[in-house]
Amino acid sequence: MARRFSSISSGTARCTRCERSTPLVVDDVSVDLGGRRVLSEVSLTAEAGTLVGLIGPNGAGKTTLLRAIRNGIEVASGEITLTGQSVPGLSAREIGRRVATVPQETALSFAFSVREAVAMGRHAHIGRFEAADETDQAAVESALDRTSLTELANRPVTDLSGGERQRVLLARALAQATPVLLLDEPTASLDINHAIRTLETVRSVVDDGTAAVAAIHDLDMAARYCDRLVLLADGEIVAAGPPSAVLTSETLETAFDATAVVSQDDVTDAPRVTALPGVDEGDASDTDG
Repeated sequence: MARRFSSISSGTARCTRCERSTPLVVDDVSVDLGGRRVLSEVSLTAEAGTLVGLIGPNGAGKTTLLRAIRNGIEVASGEITLTGQSVPGLSAREIGRRVATVPQETALSFAFSVREAVAMGRHAHIGRFEAADETDQAAVESALDRTSLTELANRPVTDLSGGERQRVLLARALAQATPVLLLDEPTASLDINHAIRTLETVRSVVDDGTAAVAAIHDLDMAARYCDRLVLLADGEIVAAGPPSAVLTSETLETAFDATAVVSQDDVTDAPRVTALPGVDEGDASDTDG
């Protein structure tokens, strides 16, 4: 039986030590915006070394969930914990040491060099009147190397292409050296080459022990790179579990109101989704007479 994401059972005693070993726990979280419920009793966990993909139609609540995880928006009910500690009880600096974010928007203001922009990821680790030390410098250089930006380190970020800027944002998050990494549509504006490079880098970081949650619009990419998927629609979880269990014709029709065939990719061995034209209800009714 496929494992599924689920809320923590109220009938099971919580193990504090176990929770601390789980980088991210979202437990029955609901969020209201403008008097409307946009997330309803959403639960998921992200273990170390696991990439969780958030998929679903536009407006499903993916970005809202990512904002709630980093305490960028207040939850109406439920609880979010980072390394065993409740998010609302953490300071901005403490959150910055636990979770790093790669936003969808690639705009970077001012003509900072690539190295300077990446070094901003160390702010949560450096006191107000402290200077970067060898640990901070090593984290920056490692992030530059991991994202293949070392040769561009001294160039102004304003001179870079969109794909290169996306790598800078990823490098900045990696320099932050947090146990949890959040990515909001990291491949949305990238060509196929840059998209694959980005997800390959994220996958390598996850394989080294980071827990990552990524909102991904490309279902085939999500199936290829993610360990687990959470399918959201109208602020609720429609399905959650391994890609093969989540990406089915039935669940995709429920979430996207679309007809799709799911097959297995001969190269990647991952599920592959092919969307088909819908059948007009009037045409369907004509078959009876």
